[in-house]
Amino acid sequence: MTGPATPLIALGVVVLDTETTGLDVRQDRIVQIGAVRMQGADLAEAPPFNRLVNPGRPIPPIASRVHGLADADVAEQPSLAAILPEFLAYAGQAVVVGHSIHFDLAVLRHEAQRHGLAWREPRVLDVALLAAGLDRGLVDTSLDSLALSLGVVVTGRHTAWGDAQATARIYAALLPRLQAAGIRTLGEAETLSRRATDLIARQEQAGWFDRPAGAGRPDFALAALRVGGQRATDSFLYRQRLVDVMSSPIIAIAATESVHAAARLMHARGIGSVFVETPEGHGLVTERDILRAMAECGAEAATAPVGGFMSRPVIAAPAETFLYRALGLMARRNLRYLGVTEGGRLTGIFTLRTLLRERALATLTVGDEIATATRPAELARVQAALPGLAAGLLADGLEARAVAAIIAAEARAMTARAAELAEAELGPPPADYALLVLGSGGRGESLLAPDQDNALVIADGYAGDLDSAEDWFTRLALRVNDILDQAGIPLCKGGVMARNRPWRRRLSEWRGQLAEWARRPEPAAMLNLDIFYDFTPAHASSGDGAALAAALRETATETARGAPALLRAMGEAAGSHAAPLGMFGRIRKDEAGRVDLKSGALLPITSGARVIALRHGVTALSTPERLVQAAARAGRGETDAALLADVQGFLLRLVLAQQIADLEAGIRPSNRVEVARLSRQDQESLKDALGRIELIREMLRDLLQGM
Repeated sequence: MTGPATPLIALGVVVLDTETTGLDVRQDRIVQIGAVRMQGADLAEAPPFNRLVNPGRPIPPIASRVHGLADADVAEQPSLAAILPEFLAYAGQAVVVGHSIHFDLAVLRHEAQRHGLAWREPRVLDVALLAAGLDRGLVDTSLDSLALSLGVVVTGRHTAWGDAQATARIYAALLPRLQAAGIRTLGEAETLSRRATDLIARQEQAGWFDRPAGAGRPDFALAALRVGGQRATDSFLYRQRLVDVMSSPIIAIAATESVHAAARLMHARGIGSVFVETPEGHGLVTERDILRAMAECGAEAATAPVGGFMSRPVIAAPAETFLYRALGLMARRNLRYLGVTEGGRLTGIFTLRTLLRERALATLTVGDEIATATRPAELARVQAALPGLAAGLLADGLEARAVAAIIAAEARAMTARAAELAEAELGPPPADYALLVLGSGGRGESLLAPDQDNALVIADGYAGDLDSAEDWFTRLALRVNDILDQAGIPLCKGGVMARNRPWRRRLSEWRGQLAEWARRPEPAAMLNLDIFYDFTPAHASSGDGAALAAALRETATETARGAPALLRAMGEAAGSHAAPLGMFGRIRKDEAGRVDLKSGALLPITSGARVIALRHGVTALSTPERLVQAAARAGRGETDAALLADVQGFLLRLVLAQQIADLEAGIRPSNRVEVARLSRQDQESLKDALGRIELIREMLRDLLQGM
């Protein structure tokens, strides 16, 4: 179902216009309905809807002069009782777009009651209200004026079909302007429309929002009720990773061994497949392969080398892959067995026998759509599914940290797919490279207010000009950032993106930058350092791209550990954020009654954990792992580390729940939580959690004093 978080770029709509016998929504009748389907800014392949209607009463001459329809034109046409059900079937559950669309809906609503027909109130977007919301000084919001200002050609004016086409072109022209204004979702567009208060007031006076007696509430009015009662999602596939369920170590047989030997080994071990060792790497032979060998070769198959019947190469996924993503890959590739790798080396196997297949696939909310996406709009649909998925997982009791890890995994997958799409457009890369995700996405702690933080590391042998707009890697970065922006992951306001030259470097250049940061840890560089040190590769070229990211991680860790001045500056920056607590332990709120849980709460924990981890050579990225591993290496008890990890998880839950509620309300999500909406228990727990932030400062002070 279309929800408030659906990106406009992926939103399916029906653009509607009607012609009537007059302007009285309660008494006048419809004489023509015109509609066209759109997906984002594109006209859909579905045929248009264009019907004349017999209004059952004479058409006044003044109305005929506007739309050109006279009594004779509609005398032989069906009544609305026959046509309205057909239109409702055409519109389905789509959002209805129109110019002054509430007039058309008001007439349809009263006509439906007049004929005793069922009426479902749709979600709507009015191009006039959208334009007025974008430009508060706009006076003339007529269709002709909007078309002129947007460069839209209007044909067939004052016919339902012609005006529907013109409105569709106006809507398509508004979409990039909405995106530029930060209006990316259906909910945000609805909120923007409500800014046009003067225009809405005039529509209300005209009775456009009146409903006949007995008319139901709009379906979308129930949306706010769904947040608290979100259907629980079976979270097993979102909790577990391949490493948790794989069979390991691998069981293998030499390629020169016989098919009979392979069958005997599978029978003895109670398994349905066995890896095959060859000089070129591993293959895989399954029970089905054994049956195929018998069918093709008969009894002679028993003595034939098993290598002749294996599949190669083995399709595999990293051990840290979530099960829902692994199952999505297996469904897309029609696999019953999936290899599991650790550090690029095959270490295990995952089979559908591990799970009940029907139960597993039935729980998927976000599957393998990213891997098959060919356009930003298809990626945007995955982005739109994340709030509903997050709400369901939280309702099922999954920890907020685990939900954040899933959101981050999807963002990394979208980044990788954007790189694949860009490569397909630009051709093979001229050198090895890795595309890195930075910040919270790299740590696996992303929430629902995304932006882009990414960088490129390129092999030193590349002789191209990275400063040139025509350079392959420059064009790659621009295309990746644009695809993600269109898909609902906005450009970073701070410019931390591969499209900007400081975040697009050869490996040696990155090493030089790390050395410079270590030599001169200026305050202005601290934010960039925090974002950079959380990097993880999202996509790597087929050669040694992954090795580039690994080499950069090793250099980054060694550089930080050997640079006390750098760590001191990072530690002081991390400890400078004060918790939002006032006198007597009261939570400090802004004018809207909200508290920022990032700057004074989450940021000190994540930044402090990063510094402590770097000081002790810990390469883990997630905040809890950094805290626990650093405590162990420092010979410190894990109690404080575990407590801070719990505080972080609690804060993430509050922010995530607020973001879900804001998205449902058409409010752009942020890290600010409305205190009044929290339960009394959560408010008390929040005060306690904010008081615990001092613990990370104490750990940082101990660290800095020992340097």
